[in-house]
Amino acid sequence: MRPRASIPARPTALGRYEVIGKIASGGMASIYLGRAGAGEVVALKVMRNDVGDDDDGNMDHMFLDEANILTRLDHPNIVKTLETGVANGQKFIAMELLVGRTLQNVYDTCDERRLGIPPEIVAWIGARVASALHHAHELADDAGKPLGIIHRDVNPSNVFLTFTGDVKLFDFGMAKFRTRHAKSSPGIVKGKLPYLAPEQIMQLALDHRADVFGLGTTLWEMLTMRRLFHRPSPVETVKAVHVGPIPDVRTIIPELSARVSDAVMRSLQRNREHRYGTMAELERDLDAFVGNKRGAIPSQIGSMLDSLFPHERKRQLGWLKPVITAGGVPSRPPPSVRVPSMTPPPVNVTPSVPPAALGKSVSVKPPPPLPSLPSRPPPPRPGNKRD
Repeated sequence: MRPRASIPARPTALGRYEVIGKIASGGMASIYLGRAGAGEVVALKVMRNDVGDDDDGNMDHMFLDEANILTRLDHPNIVKTLETGVANGQKFIAMELLVGRTLQNVYDTCDERRLGIPPEIVAWIGARVASALHHAHELADDAGKPLGIIHRDVNPSNVFLTFTGDVKLFDFGMAKFRTRHAKSSPGIVKGKLPYLAPEQIMQLALDHRADVFGLGTTLWEMLTMRRLFHRPSPVETVKAVHVGPIPDVRTIIPELSARVSDAVMRSLQRNREHRYGTMAELERDLDAFVGNKRGAIPSQIGSMLDSLFPHERKRQLGWLKPVITAGGVPSRPPPSVRVPSMTPPPVNVTPSVPPAALGKSVSVKPPPPLPSLPSRPPPPRPGNKRD
């Protein structure tokens, strides 16, 4: 690893943006609150200058790759990138600031309170994420050649819900695409293991159906309020992804519509040839389940967040008010004001399951059914917190 050139630890300005203060810091980048004139507040993702680079400049490449792809993505369910640039030797990405909670936050709080998430809300959120991913999967370069974008890290931590009911997919730091410069090291698996498709863990050639599996795992867990593949160790988790039981959702929620259950189970096929061919197909089936209720879902999401996190909306907006007013500076950022998260470190795992197992189905005895959700939620279960 080689150190970076000396750059001030905290910038005072990045391009046209005044830097107000730090919101968060991750392994590769820091997030700052920025302002460009009265009323315009943004999140500024900046490469950390205390992080060394390898001889190939891979950290720089990863940051530039993400910036390159984010500027091309334009979809209402993907966090909006306003601009990218370099100021005073620091690379930055300016993005919309999100006020709300992640889907992971919602799951964890519901689990603590023995609550469930209404299936219509889960399906509607899933359809919006599927729509966002379909947009990414179909994106082409200026010459019309497909970029081959695969998110590779679809999980509840990367899905954000705002208090106005918007659904936003973020963190394309792990994304694979045709013009990517950063190199992947053999034996290194990137992303959250419990949500990765079997072929991704085996480091086989990937296509967009790997994202279908990640979204299917997320939907299964949101509907059942159970963990699907998470195990105490990475090796055990890898084995669960390959050969662990995948109970049909309706063995846990018998009253659930077959339409949404079948959509989730089709997404979770270990043999990718049996999954949905496109995210548009999954979006269609999820929206068909929601039906004419879809118009009311955004307000229901807002109400759900207000119920799960009382006073949070007022606290977050109150924190931002002095920033929006020219010259104001908040005392410190609350942890729930969110921006695209930092990419987690890769995991070095040697899969213990041969590729031949990827297409095999596993016959298991289904677990005893839980009481219906959300009116009679399951009891808390050890280890349900996401890490």
